[in-house]
Amino acid sequence: MRRKWKLSQWTAEQMIRRDFEPETEDGCVLNGCIPMDEYAEQVFEELENAAVDFGTIWEKGDMPVLKMNDAFRAWRKEQIKQCKALVSERITCLLPWQVLKHLPTERKKSNRLFFSQGGRPSCMAHADSFAHAATVLQLIARGAPLVYTPFNPIVTWCISKGGSMRGGQTVSEMAKAANTLGHFPDFLVGTDNLNMPSYKEHLEAALQYQSAIMFLNFKGKTLADEIIQSCAAGLSVALGNSTAINGCTIDRNGVKVATLRGTWAHATHVTAYRVVNDTEYVGVPNSHGPRYKSSDEGEPADMVWMTRSLLEQYVSTASGYGSPYIVFPESVFDADNSLYVKLRIPFPDNWRF
Repeated sequence: MRRKWKLSQWTAEQMIRRDFEPETEDGCVLNGCIPMDEYAEQVFEELENAAVDFGTIWEKGDMPVLKMNDAFRAWRKEQIKQCKALVSERITCLLPWQVLKHLPTERKKSNRLFFSQGGRPSCMAHADSFAHAATVLQLIARGAPLVYTPFNPIVTWCISKGGSMRGGQTVSEMAKAANTLGHFPDFLVGTDNLNMPSYKEHLEAALQYQSAIMFLNFKGKTLADEIIQSCAAGLSVALGNSTAINGCTIDRNGVKVATLRGTWAHATHVTAYRVVNDTEYVGVPNSHGPRYKSSDEGEPADMVWMTRSLLEQYVSTASGYGSPYIVFPESVFDADNSLYVKLRIPFPDNWRF
């Protein structure tokens, strides 16, 4: 039986330590991800110490924290091989937003994928929630009998801060909340992600949507490579950093890529993988709304692509915010086992291979 989560398990210190004046640009908070501090380091160490080897079968109902080991690397290598085969078939597209667009009504609770965080410093919640959602959609496209159930990101985030709506959150504390509290479906708590809804009657439901997590405790090029390999395997990664995305441009391959300039203290996630003319790209959605115009490939205006070199620049400041983490999502299953087949999701119009 799953245990009930108690608010008292979040300390009084958490209720007061995150107050600060938000820095905004065009109505969006730019400093919602808190740099790693002593308390966040303690949370990280607690999670790491409780981690189990990848491949371990756990008996409790709670999702685990996972260690990166040889078993994971071998599994990830196989997932990359399978995902590349799907792309080469030109039949099933794994882009989360494209999967959602073509998902049958009975397989989804909503058409919502991205929120704008607006004037709340809740970027870490959105990065975490988006990473969970994106991975679920890719798993559905590959045949997992899951029902896509988007979350209201504000709830888990606010509880993790002792009920405070001020200040931001660290990467490791958000990871702990996602792993232990779970996530709150927006069909239960609503889609207002700027104000805390009534949620206590949904604590048990949230436990059906916990995340198993795996920290990527790396830096620089190694971190970028681990993220790329994970995205190529159909996984998504939540992170915080201070290297800002200030816009986008179309590169020589016709792909909408990020331009990096300036600083922020912000959280995003990395999801999806593609190769165009031998150049690797991963997608980086933001929680600042549709501020990057869509290209002729029709990707959301909430996201940009990054090449390997851009991603290396982008994550060069991530270590100051704590280790990014891979999300292994828990979700509800569809009772109809006949749906356990690969969906034929078409690639977007004008898609470049």
